[in-house]
Amino acid sequence: MDFLFPDLRFLRLNLNQSESMKTNIIFSIIILLMIAIQNLNGQSRTYLNNSDLNNSEWCLTGELFVPDFTVDARTYFYSEWVSGNIYLSNGEVVRNKLIKYNGLLDQLFWLEPKSNNMIKLDKESILRFHFSDINGDSSVYFRKIKVKRNLVADSVSVFAQEIYCGSSSLFIVHALKENGTELVRKNGILSEEIVYTELPIYFFRFANQKTFVTKSIKRHSLYAFFPENKDKIKEFTKTNNPGMNQDNLYLIRLTKFLGTLDPRGER
Repeated sequence: MDFLFPDLRFLRLNLNQSESMKTNIIFSIIILLMIAIQNLNGQSRTYLNNSDLNNSEWCLTGELFVPDFTVDARTYFYSEWVSGNIYLSNGEVVRNKLIKYNGLLDQLFWLEPKSNNMIKLDKESILRFHFSDINGDSSVYFRKIKVKRNLVADSVSVFAQEIYCGSSSLFIVHALKENGTELVRKNGILSEEIVYTELPIYFFRFANQKTFVTKSIKRHSLYAFFPENKDKIKEFTKTNNPGMNQDNLYLIRLTKFLGTLDPRGER
């Protein structure tokens, strides 16, 4: 970038030079500096205009991800890059791209293949995305949904995992909460880092447009939302007891069952 800046050795002024000559030189320096700054600012988004990109990648918009802090790998839904499909608001589908989702930032990232840069994709342009294979599971979809501000801070649109979509539906927001700190040694230097714990939030939606939002799907939480159906809930949990393993198959059965009840919930 040295060629963008004037060599100050050629800008020495003779004390007898005219004021107009001094003014012209100062203006020249300012113009050259402005050109240099514009070139530097433009570099962060050059990947979007790369002629080597595949046709489908032209639909992706975002920015180079250079965080001000080290992002804890444990805050990602899955720590490795996984091939997946991205469904955009304009109807386009961008397929077989390496992607990651971070629950703390609530952002989807793409590993741009030519530069190997990590790109934070524009949330507004994305409807949903699909991980093709996470430990043998090809059913992991996320969808952008709207939530109340007091449930998830600083946003009304968040990415939530689709568990089941039908006459009744279930989405899980993989939120995180701070859970103390720990000392970590990196490159021989000790530093204190925040420890995060996942705090899933369950969003049930029913055919009558009512919504049940809870951080717990234990029996007492269900009673609070379906007070007239305690006996039915007790019978369901007795015959469908998942124990500690509330896997997606159980969650789907639960969602279908709750869809048969008369919820008290709110719109």
